[in-house]
Amino acid sequence: MVNIVTGDRDHLTKTLVQHEDVDAVWYFGSAEGSYWVEYESAANMKRTWVGYGLPRDWMSREQGEGHEFLHEATQVKNIWVPTGE
Repeated sequence: MVNIVTGDRDHLTKTLVQHEDVDAVWYFGSAEGSYWVEYESAANMKRTWVGYGLPRDWMSREQGEGHEFLHEATQVKNIWVPTGE
C-alpha cells in the first residue's frame, strides 16, 4: 500500500518519521532534511529513500519511474524454518 500525504513538508516529515506504524519514508527535500530523516528513522528501523537535496526531473523516464522506484519500493525477507532434528 502506498499513501500519498500532502501538506507542509517539514511538519509532515517529522510526524511520519517518528511514527512507529509507518514502515518507510521517501523524502526528496533538502540535504539537511535528508540527513534528519535517515537519523531519526534509525530509532525504529524505518526504511528510507532520500534525495540529499539533489534535483530530480520527475517527468523523465530515468528519474521519474522505472527500476529505481521498483527497487526502493520492494523489500525481500527470508525466513528460515528448521525442520527435523
